[in-house]
Amino acid sequence: MDHESDSTILAGQVYPWCANLAAENLRRNLVRGGVGDDTIALLSQDDQTMQESNGTATPSGAETITEDGGASLRTTTPRPQSTYVAQSNAATYGQLNGRENGAGHHHSHSAGAGAGNSWADASGDAEDDVSYGDASPASGVVGANYTKPQPNRPQFDRESTRTVLLMNLPEGTTHADITNAVRGGMLLDVFLRTNERSAAVSFLYAAEARGFFDHVRKHDLYIKNKRIEIKWSDRQFTLPGHVASHIGKGASRNLVVHRYDGRHTEESVREDLDHIHNLVVVGVEFSNGSCHIKLNSVHNALYAKNCMMSRLKYKGTKIEWDVDECAQPYAPVAPKPRREVSQPKKAPAAANRFQLLNIDSDDDEDEITSTFQAKKSVGITA
Repeated sequence: MDHESDSTILAGQVYPWCANLAAENLRRNLVRGGVGDDTIALLSQDDQTMQESNGTATPSGAETITEDGGASLRTTTPRPQSTYVAQSNAATYGQLNGRENGAGHHHSHSAGAGAGNSWADASGDAEDDVSYGDASPASGVVGANYTKPQPNRPQFDRESTRTVLLMNLPEGTTHADITNAVRGGMLLDVFLRTNERSAAVSFLYAAEARGFFDHVRKHDLYIKNKRIEIKWSDRQFTLPGHVASHIGKGASRNLVVHRYDGRHTEESVREDLDHIHNLVVVGVEFSNGSCHIKLNSVHNALYAKNCMMSRLKYKGTKIEWDVDECAQPYAPVAPKPRREVSQPKKAPAAANRFQLLNIDSDDDEDEITSTFQAKKSVGITA
């Protein structure tokens, strides 16, 4: 009992001293923060003192609810004045914390928004004082409904009728022969079947594939001076999603290397890309200080570009996507020469079929007349 009494006495002596010290420190910090003495005095009042200063022990708007057991519960609606006190207290707390950790604006904005919603009905002008920035009160946090605008990228069909089959190719036909003959649209893939003497050509757009098909049906297609047959392929090319994404950024089946040096030749480029499966180097051309590399498909060109950029040999060069020559328009079709149809010669009038049977022909009459005259002249002379 003596020990408990000593502890109680010690607590009674220490706790008031600590409370007074804390209150003094809080008052000093509030003064440093720019809070006036009147505001400090107002914040130092307890609930009972505030109720007495308002002239009633029970705040207006109080509602008594009686439960079944007879006990009464009192719920109060905050008065505008008390709400303003809470708002000022929260704002002061936010200012002090803002000086310490830079977060005062967040706390004060939250407290102000809550106070505005609670007493907006009491004051008609209170709603005009609340600023929501670019957002409305129903939108919640400012910028919560903001979505970053996406760039307008072209859309490509994953599956469509885009692959045509070229048949009856001449012996020794290469990928270069096919790409030199095909026009009218960007190509996704050229797959050559040498044994079957056929090639599957896949366009990016189905409309361009249809245009090429109709053009060949109307004007014919010749490779190595041989007419080529065409039909729709039974197996249509499916465009993968990652390939479509790169095409939207400018990818094609051709590459161009800028700022190359003398080490880069056609043979070295072919050797550097020889290890990529199903990749065919259609051609390598050097012009205007750039190396143009033509490949057989877009998806293989993606691997080729990454491989070349990762090699020390191509350090210092700039590798970009090149245009597809097959996307050029069709060559003008020369009109076929017209064959002049010769007019048939008119047959001479048919001779009399019975002329041979005529005994009294004009020739015989002339001969008889001349003979008679000769004899007559001889007789006269004699």
